[in-house]
Formats: sequence, C-alpha cells, structure tokens
Amino acid sequence: MPTPHQLGLPEHFEQFRPNQLETAAKIANDSHFAFLLEAPTGIGKTVISTTAQALLGKQAIHLVSTKQLQEQILADFPDARTLKGRANYPCEKFKNRFPDVNADLCTHTKQTPCPHLHTCAYTVAKRAALGAELAVLNVAYFLSEANFVGAFSGRDFMVADEIDSLENQLMSFVELTVFLRQIERFGLQPPKYKTKFESWVDWGKEMEQKIFKQITQLEMNINEWGGMDFKSLKLLKSYQSFHSKLKFFLHEVDKNWVFYPGETKWTFKPTWVAKYGNGYLWKHTKKVLGMSATILDEAQICRNIGITQDHTFLSLPSVFPQENRPIYYEPCADVTNKNIEFALPRIAKAIEKIMNRYPDYHVLCHTVSYKLRNYLMDNLPKHRLITHSIKDRTEVLEKFKSSKNPLVLLSPSMDRGVDLPDDQCRVVIIAKVPWPDTSDPQVSRRLYASKDGRRWYAHQTVSKLVQASGRGMRSATDWCHTYVLDEQFSRLISDWRTMFPQWWIKSITRYK
Repeated sequence: MPTPHQLGLPEHFEQFRPNQLETAAKIANDSHFAFLLEAPTGIGKTVISTTAQALLGKQAIHLVSTKQLQEQILADFPDARTLKGRANYPCEKFKNRFPDVNADLCTHTKQTPCPHLHTCAYTVAKRAALGAELAVLNVAYFLSEANFVGAFSGRDFMVADEIDSLENQLMSFVELTVFLRQIERFGLQPPKYKTKFESWVDWGKEMEQKIFKQITQLEMNINEWGGMDFKSLKLLKSYQSFHSKLKFFLHEVDKNWVFYPGETKWTFKPTWVAKYGNGYLWKHTKKVLGMSATILDEAQICRNIGITQDHTFLSLPSVFPQENRPIYYEPCADVTNKNIEFALPRIAKAIEKIMNRYPDYHVLCHTVSYKLRNYLMDNLPKHRLITHSIKDRTEVLEKFKSSKNPLVLLSPSMDRGVDLPDDQCRVVIIAKVPWPDTSDPQVSRRLYASKDGRRWYAHQTVSKLVQASGRGMRSATDWCHTYVLDEQFSRLISDWRTMFPQWWIKSITRYK
C-alpha cells in the first residue's frame, strides 16, 4: 500500500487511516458524475478528496462555506492555493488605506488601465489559484467568478465540502435582499400586495429604474482610477451589484417565490433552488465529490441542489469508540409551540440536573430558539451561564473554549461548524428537537405544497440533530456525553429511523 506522501500528499501525512485509501480509489474509479460521501468526524475527508484527486491526476477545486475552512485546508496542504473576494486584498496604489480602500474598488478597464495591475495582490493570488493543482474557494466567490467572469469553470474535478449546506449557499446567491439603508435611501415602500408576485414585479421595475439612473449619474463622474472620491466609488459598486441581482430577480420571479417583508430588510427567494444547480454549479465541472457527515438521504440532497446526473453514495461508519460518545435520551417535556409554556420550566429543571452532574466540565446547550435561550438565561444558575448575540458570537465562543471555568454556553446557532475538542466541551444538551420553523413561508410551502415536503422536513431536522451532537466529540481519544430532552425525539426516531446514521442510532441509551 502506498503512503500518502508517495501519492503527492504533504510529508506530515505519514500513513493512511482505515478506509481512506480504499475510499479514495472508489471515488477515482467511479464512472458517475457525482460521488456523495458521508463521512463522520475523524475519517479525514480532505485526505480522501486529495488522494482521489492524486489518483485522477486532475486539477481540482475544493469548495468550502467559510474562510476558516479555507485556512484549515491550507494549513494541512501548503501547496494548495486559496482566493477570496477582492475586498480582502489591498489596492496597490493605495496600500496605506487598506482595508477602507481595497481591490474591490478597482476601475481597471482597457480605456482606463491600472499601471499596477500585474502586481495587484488580488491579481497575483488569482493567477496562483488558477494555476494550482488544488484551489480552495469559498462557494459564494466561486459562484460569482465562474458565472460572471468565467474563471475556474471547466475543472475536471470539484469537491463540495459540507454538501448538505450547499443549498443555502446557492439560495443566498439567487435570492434578492433589500437592506434598510437602501430602503431609506430611495424612500421605498414594500410591494402593494405582499403575496402576489405580479406586485413584486411592478415594485422591482420601479426600483430598477431608480438604481439605473443613479448608476448612470455616478459613472459619468468616473474618468480614471482615483478620479472620484472613494465614498462615491463604493456607492457605485454597491449599486452595480444590486442592479445585477435585481435584473435576475425580475427575470426569474414567479408564483413559486416567497417574500419576507422584515423591519430591517426585505427578502425575495424561490421556494426551491434545484433548477439553478446545474446552470450555476454542476456545468462547471466534469466530476463532483460531495462530502459531509450528514448526507443521510442522498436522493434528497440531489433534489435539493439539482444533481440530476447519475450518482454514487457511500456512507462510512464512525471511527470513534461508541462508549466515548453516548447519547442519553432523557425526555422531560413535549417541546412544541402549543405546549411551550408548560415545557419551559421542565426543560430548565432537567438542564440544571445535568449541570449538577458535571460541575467541573464545559457544557454546550443547543436551545434552537432565542425564546428558549432567553428563558433558560433567566431561570438557571447564573454563575456558569454565557450566551451570545449575532454580533459577538465568535468572541463568546472563543471565551467558552479558552476558559478554565466550567461554563455552560446557551446557543440557538452552534449546531454546525463549531469544533470543541477535549475539555473545551464534555457535555452537549439538545433541549429541543430542531424542527424547521413552519411560520417561515418558505418552510411552510416546502412542507405542505411539495411531494417530498415531509421527507425534506425530517431530513433537515435529523441533519441538525446529528450535527449538534457532534460538536464536542472530535477525535478517537476524546469523550463527550450528549443529552436529548425533547419528547418529540421519540416521534422523530419512530417515523424516520432509517434516515439516521446507524453508528449514531447505536449510541442512544437512557441515562441510568
């Protein structure tokens, strides 16, 4: 058996873990367009994907959803190259004014050439990424570049990391959002009829005329780079970007879209984005490897993101000892909207018992909703509790990870993408089964007006549940105890047992 280094991987990968080389060979030899790999934490998914790439002998693009994942892959694979949005790079002409002035404000054209183009930090990084055997790109950046610039399209091999979250990335690319500052700047009123797409079209046409007029006026003032103040240049760039989104919206919107008339922003989005999958993603590659710990139902994933070509699915078992990752089902209340006032004190009492069971350890409690989080903050012993807002989520998480005190972190939004190994987290509490919110118009339409609505609804729930339970179990020598408190879990298991990974089901027990 060859070593990873013999196949071109970095030297610090001394040998393959169980299943890595065999799985990579299956991927490389598979004749289908898509290979969907369900691999729990600890398998080493990136080693598998880069080994498959080495066996194929092809250039590859690795798509991720966060900058953190980009940096993580680069740390393990230093020969890879990454590329971020222009705003992350300084302008060569105004280096001392970064980040306020950045490469996103570039006005280089044939008519107004920039003398620093070939030394531009963004241009240099892009050239390196285009020539690299492995380019690691953010999904949002790839969608923009591949579809509007043409760069990175046509690679033989694409890796879609966390493929079960790719639908959300594609939705963000397609949807139209109007923020409060735009609403105020143009003195906008919402569409006259909030539920009729014809009214949305009338509103969009009026908006498009206003934006186009502003763009024309601003463009008249630009003669060369630096020929206008940066405040106006930023405004022009934002108008141009929004105008492009608005034109797409007017072309695509129909009765299958939904409208969110919020206080700080208005959002229009399609019920499903599957029809955009091939046009914006899959046509740009000849073969795709989709990876996640929670694919669960590959047919549902394919329906969600528009993979209509033949595919192969492989699910690998967990390599972590079962005794180190028990899942205790300790039902205390039926946590539904109808029953919430009765359930809240029971949940708080159950959580306090668990806190007392583990007085010296970090505990992560998934509350799912802010209402439940707020109640627990007011009704649990204060000395161990911390929580976060949207703005300080990262700072609070770092405090939780680094603190020597046995903190209890209450969070409605840390079910995915949070890495808490060893003493950073020894207990995970799932206070409520994370059913999608049916008051959301898109969720409601998917659930009640689609053939596979119930299956999609269950898939979303099981995925969040499995992801949430894995935040504190990160290696074969780690240990973390998970508690599920909601009686709705029995219903979920009864109806959708086959959707759960078998290695996860086998870990469920009652607390003794």
